[in-house]
Amino acid sequence: MAAMDLNRMIERLNALIALDYDAVGAYAAAIHRIDVESLRMRLREFQQDHVRHIQDLSRVVMDLGGTPRQKPDAMGFILKGFTAVTSMMGNEAALQAMRGNEVLTNHTYRMALDESWSDEARAIIERNFSDEQRHLAFIEDALRNRSWEQLPMQP
Repeated sequence: MAAMDLNRMIERLNALIALDYDAVGAYAAAIHRIDVESLRMRLREFQQDHVRHIQDLSRVVMDLGGTPRQKPDAMGFILKGFTAVTSMMGNEAALQAMRGNEVLTNHTYRMALDESWSDEARAIIERNFSDEQRHLAFIEDALRNRSWEQLPMQP
């Protein structure tokens, strides 16, 4: 693997930051629509993981002399809107939308690990990818077990 130049590294980190901003918005839309408190609580935890990803990656971008992304890109608004509309169809649809979002974030983080990073950036990306794998595993398990049917709905 050839070392990335500084500008490319900042650009790639900012792309991951944008992805995490997108995820924060998508989680907000799903959390708003899901009516099972235990599922909402887990999704809030995952949303906070994405907030931490943004903070950690932003710190690395600043350490490299770059300016971290401060908001989602156009795709983020599309994902949030898609998740919100899909979530109107119920818990299962909201989780299906979130599964799609997490498949995307898992793929993107996995691909990012193929690049040559500083030790600090690689450690953060690996930790974030581990979070993404955990998020996807939970959502897939909830869908497989239809956990919203086994839990009382909240008023």
